[in-house]
Amino acid sequence: MKTYSQTQPQDYAISGNEVRIHWDIQEQTVEDMDGQTQTQWVANEAVVMVHDSREAMIEKIIASVYSVPQEIAVINNRDEKPEQYDEYQQLRQTAKQLADGWVAHKEV
Repeated sequence: MKTYSQTQPQDYAISGNEVRIHWDIQEQTVEDMDGQTQTQWVANEAVVMVHDSREAMIEKIIASVYSVPQEIAVINNRDEKPEQYDEYQQLRQTAKQLADGWVAHKEV
């Protein structure tokens, strides 16, 4: 899921028992309705629980981008649409890195 903010989001934002994981964080300059230039931040976001397992976190990160039917379609169509399959594989790698980062962060 995409999220927008006036401030740069943290990679791991803890709120109670939830952790909001952000990646692909980008700064954007936009014009508001009054014609004023504003800076905003856009990022992908997944919500996980503080004590989720690494595997559960990976699943939730992927699910924040792909529904189960979408994920199955990308996998089944990998020969016809290799660029979509490559994007999916990149997300899987990112999800693993983010989950590993949270596990390391928790242990500190």
